Amino acid sequence: MHKLCVTSETGRLRSVVIGYPDNFLEAPPEIINETQKQYYFGEECPTREQVMAELGGLKRTLLGHGIEVFQPEPLNGVPDQLMTRDIGVVIGDTFVVTQMACHSRRDEWLGLLPLLDQMRTERIIKVPDDVVLEGGDVVVDNGRIFVGLSQRTGLEGADYLASRFPCFEVIPVPLKQLTDGENVLHLDCSFVPVGRHSALIYPDGLAEVPSSLAEAYDWIEVTRAEQDMLATNVLSLSPMQVIARPQASRVNTEMRQRGLEVIELPFDDPPKTGGSFRCCSLPLWRD
Repeated sequence: MHKLCVTSETGRLRSVVIGYPDNFLEAPPEIINETQKQYYFGEECPTREQVMAELGGLKRTLLGHGIEVFQPEPLNGVPDQLMTRDIGVVIGDTFVVTQMACHSRRDEWLGLLPLLDQMRTERIIKVPDDVVLEGGDVVVDNGRIFVGLSQRTGLEGADYLASRFPCFEVIPVPLKQLTDGENVLHLDCSFVPVGRHSALIYPDGLAEVPSSLAEAYDWIEVTRAEQDMLATNVLSLSPMQVIARPQASRVNTEMRQRGLEVIELPFDDPPKTGGSFRCCSLPLWRD
C-alpha cells in the first residue's frame, strides 16, 4: 500500500505523481484558460517533444533526490495529462479525488486508477459531482487548508473540505477574477509557501488577504510580470530545497537569501498550458 501523508507544503518530498507528457495534444484541446488562448494558435504553441523533454528533466531531478515518482496511465481522448496537481490532493493521510470545472478535464483522474488501486479504499474520497474543487486551489500547510476562490473553485469547495477535515482550519482565499483585470487561474498562481516560514505571494492577485495568511508568513512578493511567468508555482523538495524556473531570477535570489537551495530547471512549454512545477506535481508523501 502506498503511504499517504501531506501536512505541509514544504516537508521533505518522498513520493509524487508528475504529469504524463507523451500523449500531449493527441486529442484536440478545449481552450480552457487565458494562457492557452495566448499560445495555442501561434508559433510559440507548446509541442509534445518539448513537454516530454522538460517533464523528463523534472523526473530525472526528482529521482536524483531519492524521490519516488509516479505518472498517470495514458488516456485516449484527453488533450493532456500534464497538470496532475489539479486532479487530486492529499490532505493528512487521505487522497481527495477532486472535481474539475472544465468538461475536457473531468476524466483525467482515471489515469490515477492503477495508483488508487494500491491505496486503502477508506483513505480515498471523491468530491461530489456538483462541487467544483481543483487541486491548484488547495494549499495544505501546518494545520491549515487554504482554498482559493478562483476562476474554478467556489466557496462550496472550501465548505466541502471543512466538512471532511474538521481537524484542519479551512481558510477561503478570494482571488481576483478576469473581470478585475487579473489572470490568476488558481491559488498557487498567487500564493505558495516556501522554506520554513516564507511564502511567494502576488498580492494584487488576491481580492482579500486573510489575517492568518498575512501573519503566518514572511512574504516574498512577486510582480505582475513575474506572476505571468508563474514565479510562484514552484515545487518544494524539502524545507530548504525548491525547484523553480530560471527566468524568475529576482524571486530565486530572494529565496536564496533566505537560505533555500533553488534548483533551476528549464521549463518553458508546460507553463504555456497554464501551469509550472507545482501544477505538474501531486505530492503523495511528505515528511
